[in-house]
Formats: sequence, C-alpha cells, structure tokens
Amino acid sequence: MKDKEKEFDDYPDEVYASEKAFFKQFRVVEGEKLVALKQRIAKARGKSKDRVTIYFDSDIIRSFKERSEREGVGYQTLMNEALRNVLESESNIDLKEDLLKDKKFLKRLKSALAA
Repeated sequence: MKDKEKEFDDYPDEVYASEKAFFKQFRVVEGEKLVALKQRIAKARGKSKDRVTIYFDSDIIRSFKERSEREGVGYQTLMNEALRNVLESESNIDLKEDLLKDKKFLKRLKSALAA
C-alpha cells in the first residue's frame, strides 16, 4: 500500500510560522491553495494584516515586482519582509547600544573573557 500523500493540515505549525519555512517546504503551490496557506502563515504568526494606502516611488515598486516574478512571491509580501528586516536590525542596534552603556554588563563580560 502506498503512503498517503500528506495534506497541508498534516504539517506542524512551524512550517507555517514564516514564509521562508513555508516556501522551503512547498516550492510550487498555486491558486486557492496558496491563498489558504498564506492565511495560515499569518494565523500561525498570530498577527493580522491591516489595509493601508501608501505611496512609494515608481522605481521601488517596479523593483519589487521584478523580484517578485523571479522569486514567485507577491511583491507586497517582499516589501513587508524588507520592512520587517529593517525593524529587526534597528532593534539589534538598540540592544547593542544599551549593552555598551551598561557598566555592570561590561565588567562581567571582561571577567568572563579573562577567565
């Protein structure tokens, strides 16, 4: 007897926790299944999306649309990911700045490195 093909619901939520993990697991998914799976990604993240009207320079939109065609992902998804990466990198910078100002931490770090 052949193994039954896995249904999309049979995969653990980790697969749906990020778009990278999702696209690693499902390379070619189209149509209504893709829409349903993107909704599951958003649900697994525990985040909803809000509709806004925003204006970008034409060259930026064109660049993201070209990239979206190459990667097979929506251009708005790529823009969202780029903005998220900026926010995450800024929070890392803030953390580093805070640590460099923390004298107790620096003393403990110096002791740990000397040991």
